[in-house]
Amino acid sequence: MRALHLKLGASRPDGMLTPMNNIIGLRGYRETSINYKPQIVEVDLVLELRIKSCPCCGATKLHSKGRYERRVRHLTSFGRESLLRIDLQRYRCCECNRTFVPTLPGILPRRQSSEPFREGVYQSHHDGICASTLAQARDLGQATVGRIYEQFTRRKANERISIDCPQVLGLDEHSLHRGYQMVTTLCDLKRRRVFDLVEGRSARDLHHYLSQLRGREKVKMVCIDLSSPYRRMIKRFFPNARIVADRFHVIRIVQHHFMNLFKQVAPQVVQLCRSSEA
Repeated sequence: MRALHLKLGASRPDGMLTPMNNIIGLRGYRETSINYKPQIVEVDLVLELRIKSCPCCGATKLHSKGRYERRVRHLTSFGRESLLRIDLQRYRCCECNRTFVPTLPGILPRRQSSEPFREGVYQSHHDGICASTLAQARDLGQATVGRIYEQFTRRKANERISIDCPQVLGLDEHSLHRGYQMVTTLCDLKRRRVFDLVEGRSARDLHHYLSQLRGREKVKMVCIDLSSPYRRMIKRFFPNARIVADRFHVIRIVQHHFMNLFKQVAPQVVQLCRSSEA
């Protein structure tokens, strides 16, 4: 099977331009050519933005240090793996004498793959594909899959810090596994989803997290169990919220009192039940 090589901007026999503009889905680049091979698609790119100043000192007097090619893996295109070949130019600032290369949109420094490619690996692993299977399918190491997942998980956790707290909030404590430390779960009751998990359950454990929580003054309602420490904590950190008791805990307490009353009114029935179980 012959490789198909196309030049962008070249005319087809019908007079139309080849439809390859923005084929990679990243802004800030201009595709110059695309080469379809049996197993891979190679796309040649150049930066659209011209470098006018030094990113370190802002000086405009720059000296060219020559050109080089940056190669990174990208998303699958037309059923083939895609490789981006970016034509770059290295510069030296005549003022601070520092050497630099332009910042690449969608590609972090010293990365061998683009951010969309790495996010695809993260999402696949997050959806349940094991690291060994994913590494084999993407031609990566299992350690690389783990690092990508850790980096995107930390990034998404940092993004969550800037999200406002839900206006209808639910608080409860539980243990993720038997014998592990207790955690406090914050739920968005209006959307019926978990908002966040915080280690600990006491006011001392949650003080730093709740004091940094954005939008807590806008919370209208907090649903909790009948714990007195939780009530004091909510009055402190959510001053405008109405405290609502969780119906599950209310029913459990009512049931407990009914059982105690039943034992006092009909003790012989309780003794009969115990004897039958024995």
